This record gives sequence, C-alpha cells and structure tokens, in this order.
Amino acid sequence: MIEKVVIELSKRVSQVITISSQKVNKVSKFDEIGIYVETESSRTKFQNGEKQDPNEFISFDFIRKGWQELTYVRKASAGDFEKTKGRSSFLMALFSNLPFVETSVKGKTTISLREFQTDELPNDQYQNVKDFLDDVIDGTIDPTLLNEKFDGNLYRVKSRSRQDSRLLGFINEFNESNQFQLKEYSLTENKDQYIKRILLKLGYFRIILICLDLIRNYSKKEKKEALEELGKLVVRNSRGDNLMVDSVAKERTGHLLNWLENTQLIDHEWNPLENYFDTLSLKEQIVVTDIRNSLLKVMTEYLNAKRESFGGHHLGAFVRNTIPSEIYKLSFINSTEYMVTGSVGQGNWASVPWIAIMNRQITVSTQRGYYIVYLFSEDMKSVYLTLAQGVTETSKDEMIRIKDEIRNSIKETSKVRKDDNFSLGVSTKARQYVLSTAVYTPYYIDSLPDESTLVSDLREMIDIYENYISLKNGYKTTEVTDTNNIIIHETDTTALNDKELIDHIYTYIKSKGFFYNREEVINLFLSIKTKPFVILSGISGTGKTKMVQWFAESVGATEENGQFTLIPIRPDWNDGSDLLGYVDIKGEFKEGPLTKVIKKAEGTPKLPFFVLLDEMNLARVEYYFSDILSVMESRKWKDGKMVSSNLLSEETAGLNLKLPNNLYIIGTVNMDETTHPFSKKVLDRANTIEFNRVELGNLTFLKELNESSSVSVGHDSFASIYLHLKDLYKQNSQLVESVTDELVKINDALQSIHAHVGYRVRDEICFYMAYNSVSGLLDFDQAMDHCILQKILPRIAGSDTQVEDVLKKLYSHFTSTQYSENAFDYTVNPDNAKYPQSAAKVVEMLRRLEDGFTSFWIS
Repeated sequence: MIEKVVIELSKRVSQVITISSQKVNKVSKFDEIGIYVETESSRTKFQNGEKQDPNEFISFDFIRKGWQELTYVRKASAGDFEKTKGRSSFLMALFSNLPFVETSVKGKTTISLREFQTDELPNDQYQNVKDFLDDVIDGTIDPTLLNEKFDGNLYRVKSRSRQDSRLLGFINEFNESNQFQLKEYSLTENKDQYIKRILLKLGYFRIILICLDLIRNYSKKEKKEALEELGKLVVRNSRGDNLMVDSVAKERTGHLLNWLENTQLIDHEWNPLENYFDTLSLKEQIVVTDIRNSLLKVMTEYLNAKRESFGGHHLGAFVRNTIPSEIYKLSFINSTEYMVTGSVGQGNWASVPWIAIMNRQITVSTQRGYYIVYLFSEDMKSVYLTLAQGVTETSKDEMIRIKDEIRNSIKETSKVRKDDNFSLGVSTKARQYVLSTAVYTPYYIDSLPDESTLVSDLREMIDIYENYISLKNGYKTTEVTDTNNIIIHETDTTALNDKELIDHIYTYIKSKGFFYNREEVINLFLSIKTKPFVILSGISGTGKTKMVQWFAESVGATEENGQFTLIPIRPDWNDGSDLLGYVDIKGEFKEGPLTKVIKKAEGTPKLPFFVLLDEMNLARVEYYFSDILSVMESRKWKDGKMVSSNLLSEETAGLNLKLPNNLYIIGTVNMDETTHPFSKKVLDRANTIEFNRVELGNLTFLKELNESSSVSVGHDSFASIYLHLKDLYKQNSQLVESVTDELVKINDALQSIHAHVGYRVRDEICFYMAYNSVSGLLDFDQAMDHCILQKILPRIAGSDTQVEDVLKKLYSHFTSTQYSENAFDYTVNPDNAKYPQSAAKVVEMLRRLEDGFTSFWIS
C-alpha cells in the first residue's frame, strides 16, 4: 500500500528537478497507467522536429520498480537502480519529494529513507494522555514517582501516557514536568487546539498528514494499511535495533490516527482538513520561494562586487531586501515573530556576508543573543545554515556555555552538525563566527541542494531554535534570601502577550474598586517598557500611588514577596546616599532602601521588581536621584544582556552594584507650593504621566465588581529590547522616519524658546511607538498624542509672548485649526483634533498665561 503514496505523489507534482544537474522535468499529465514528462532532451528533440510529442511516457510499473530498488538498499545512488537504468536521476529526484526520503549531495549524490523511533509515535489513546496531564496539573500524579504510586498493569498504562506527554514536551527525559508549558496548557480554553499546534511541529505527524493528503481517495482500510507499512519501513524500536514489527505498527498507527482525529487535523474519513501536501510538505515550497537561486547569486557575484564601489551596489540591496522577502514567504516565518535581515557590510564590503533570522523575543540585533543565520565563506564556495550567537556583545565563556546548552537540547536523530569542524575563512570575523556557531548545515556551490531541501533544513533549524527558547523559558523554582530574610521565589510565570496582559491588569485594578480607563493602563505599560523610570503627576487624591500598587500586584509583585517596595521621599534628602546608602563613622556601609531592592532584583532576574518613590519632588530630584539617572543612561548590551555602569563600587559597598534590568522605578509627584519643580535633565529621562482626571459622580465602576486574581508575570513582559535607535531602524525604518518627521515639525515651533527636544527624547518616543505598533494597542495618533503630552509639553514654561506664540503654533499643528482667543469657553473636539489630549493641555496652558505665567504643572 505504501507504493500507492508514491504513485499519487507522481500525479501531484508539477515538476521534478534532478538533484545534481538541476534539470527541470515538467509533468504534463497522467492517465491510468503512467505519467507524461517533458524532459530537457525530449523538448529539444521536439523543437528540432525529431519527435512529434515533447513528452516522454513513464509507467507507474516502472516507478514501482524503482521504489522497490530504493527500499531494498534503503540508501541509494544512481548505480543502485539496476532495473530502472536510464531514468535513475529522474526517479531519485521524484522520490526525494516524499517527506520520508532524504537527499545527500556530499560526495556521491544519494537518497535514503528517513528513520524515526517508536517513541516519536503515540503510545496511548489521546484522551488517556489528556487525563494524565490533568492529573499532573492538579498534583494527583508526580511523573517522577509513577513506580511508587502504581504497580503492575496500572503502572504500564500510566507510563504510556507519561511517554506521550514527553513526546508533546510536557515532560523531559528525566520525567520532570515542564512547568512553563503545563501552565500555558492549563490556562488555554481549547486544549485540543493547543496540542494540535504541537503536533504540527512533530516530524512524524507532519509526514503522516502529507501521506494522508496524497491518498485522500482511498478507503480507511487502505489508508491504515499504507501508514502501517510506512511505520514498518522507517520506524525503529526505541533502542534503534530493529524496524517496527507488525503488531506495534498496527497499535501505534491506530493511536496516531486517534490523535489526529481528536485534534481535528483529519476528518472521520481520515482526510486532512487542509491541503498538507502543499502547505506542510516542504518539498513543494519550490513554487513559492527562490532561496536556492538567491544564495547562488550571492556566491557567484560577491567576489566581483567587492572589486566595485560599495555605496548603492545592487547586490547590497539584494541581500538586505530581496532575500529577506523570499524568507518571509515561508509559512513558518511569521514577520510578527521573526525579524529577517541581511548584510554585506557597513560602509565597506564584509568579509563574511550573512542573512539572519531572529526571534523578536530573543533579539533584534545580530550583536547579541542567539539566532539563525546563513553565513557565507570568504571564498564564496560554501554557505552555512547555522544557529549562532552575536559575537560583538557576547563573551567567549558565555558563548561556549550557550553552545553546549543548544547542542544538548537537540535530538540524536537530527541531521544538523554539532561540531566546530568548518571554516569560513582566515579573517578575525570569520573565526569569531565559527566560534559562535552551535549547530550548522553546510552547503557547497557545486552541489547546492534543491529548494525543497533548503526549506526543509530551515524548518528543522527553526524547530531547534524554538525548542531551545522553550527550554530557556521554563523557569525553575529557586529561593534567594536577602538581608531582610525575605524569601523571594522565582516561580513559574504566566506567558501573556501584551494585549492579554493589558486586559488582565485593567480587570484586576477595576476589581479593586478603582476607576482608570484602559488607555491609561496601556500608557503606563508602554511607558514602563520604553524606559524603567516613569513619573505620575497630578493633584493629591487622584490615586496615583494606588494605581502603581495595583498595577504591580496584578502581575504578582507585592510587598510580601519583595517585588514591590514603597519608599517615601523626605524633604531633607540632598544626595544619593539617602536612597543608596553611606559609609558610617566606623567605615561600615549602611544600605539604603533602594540598595536592598536592587540586591533582591539581581538575585531573581526572571521576575519584575517595582519601586514606588512616593511624593518624589518633596526634595530636589536632581540632587538625590542624579546618580541613578546617570547610570540608567549608561546601559549597554553585554553578553546578550542589558547592563549598566556601577551605582556603587566594591570599595564603598563591598560589591559592584549595578542597576538591574528587571527593576522599574515609578515616582509620584504633587505640583504645588510645597514641592520642587523638575529640571530638564529629569524630564528628558522619564515619561511624565498626568493624573488630574476626577469623576466623582461616576459610580458605575463600583457595581458588580468581579474578583480578579493576580498572576505571576515574568520580567520579559516589561523588558526593553531597544537601547539604540539603529536597532529599531533596522527593524522598522518607516516608523522611525514617520515619528521623526512629526518631531521635526514640533521642534520648529519649540526652537524659539529653546524647548526643542534632543536625540534622547526622539529615541524614547520611537521606542514607545514601536512597542505600541508591535502589539497593536493604540493607533499611531493616539500613541503619539501620549508621547507629546508626556515628553514634550512638560518642557514649556514662561511668561513672554514667545511662549504664547509657541503654544498657538502647537495648537494649530495638533488640531489643524487656528487658536481662537475670543472663544468664551474654548474646548477641543476630539473628533476633529489629531492630538486631542495635547491640544487640550495647550489650551489650558494658554489660559494660564493670561495671569502672566504658564507651565505644564500649574493646576
């Protein structure tokens, strides 16, 4: 029956490209006994009048004979096809389109049957495995202690479910639970859909779906027989000794069909619900992408291009734009999850050009983190598909550690290479790239594989990449004791995307009986993500402190677990020692309140820590906070992590104290006669969010309050991924240019009073807009309105006509109308204004100017 899969394949392919010579054979049609193929030779003879038909006939019996010859030897070169001589190149190319056949072009061109092991097929019924997972989640079963809880037949039943849980990734090889994945699974509404997404990534399941797609018109009995034959042909026992026997093949295939049916990957007739031969079969991607010719173009043209002028060269644009576009066409490369970028150098031709594929959650810069990258050798005779690391900001020790981790995470059945036995060239950069590479697949210009193999290899590398990311995200519980004897638990965290996180925080705050609209929660979230220093201003009693407290508590950060700390500011603070600590008369260092929090945060880097500086401007902020502001600006990427300069030196505090990346500082301020104004140094370095809205009559939010529980959210949900504008520009140049164009117009108005913004403000507004754009939280104008209100308008203050002129120009820009001085009760119509909040603030400031002086802060 498996031969029927091969015959149906020959009917479905539109062209067969020979592996070595890359000759195109077009399959024109088929009938009951064979296929009609237009070869290069038959086409030439037809054009020369030597043949009446451009097609050659190849019978299905001939194809069956070739298939029998392959299965007999299992790995075949052209010489192994004795009964089908003369067509061996065609048959090898045809069979290579099967998802369970591999191609090798190293030395002699060969094709071979892929091999799997029985533990890559289900061992139990689908519902039994789901029940087992539920028992693990609620604590009824500990996977590591099955032999202690069960015996005899019951133990065998449970161990089968445990093996299948391991296949799905919920349990590791030591039978330890993957708490991250279990938590994600337990919270999902449709568990079958969750498992479905996992199955689509498992190699043997994908193969079965493609085979079932090819034999749609056969009976269920015939389909099951074909899959059982396939299992006996390519699946070995768990030790790899022998191929799967008949009884095991029947049982495992039955379970597999049961799984596919329950996850709605196939219907009751066992037909796939999608066309998987086209969408999952990587052999057919040739009609979609042209990665092979793209790589060849670079390899054949690059050395000549290096002799020509660098600026504006067409090959540079090809690597930077065309090749990433080809890769983005692949169904498994989602542009919202992956960033694809290429480089031939900056200002000069690179010795080793590259094309990188980066998971946005891990890195958006090739200087740090780990990512997939095509690396071309200096002589352009080879190109390597690698999983590598940034060499600029990663230390050698860290690089070696991560390499070992990645290599150990890969199954033995993978064909990628896990050694350092390759060379890119003699340059320093070439040697660094080799050192940074964890695994690789080599390709050579004289034997570059076909498109389907290149795509298949990239798919496998993506799976390896994602598997390693998943392993890194599975947080283990640890305990860190700080000097105050508070135990901080680095617990399992809940994975939420930005929209889900905003919904949760908003619902949690609302359940506590506090009224903030969703846009205010979004703005605070984006401000924190942009930079870990935010100021909340407004009149007393508007709930600024509570907003921060409930925000932190909603994501699991409380005073009890040490992740939230309130520090009241005293009016007599005049230097950093009040926050950080000082050396007493005995020469001993006395820790300040912020130092204690920093140590906790450093000890638990996976979790976010929030510090609330209450009534921050009771003392002059630039006096006691200047050291922290300066160190915050010193942050840079090192070894794939964001690090700062020292806040305190080892000589002073007994250790070098830096500003942790998972620490978020939020200050509340009241602007009245008892407080100090902010300097531009402070305003430049923070988003200043105003809370002056008071709606005493609105009590609807107090009705039908539903309790909402906090969830533990990891630091990654709030972490900044941009420090330098160039990183963002590579990813989204259009957004940077749009924001900059808007700021240039605003700066033209501000320049006359020396209130125009500099590079720092521009960069941070761009970052805010980028985080918003990726998550789709606010539209562009809404987000830009917040940025103007928080980063630009607080800089304006004065009493002369120049200030008035500036405010009127800004009003005109924000609303596209002229400011009316004669309006009795001038209000801004949000429907007509481009930036309604900023326009309303400008109106308020113009009204104050009538009393002789205005600023953002006077209320």
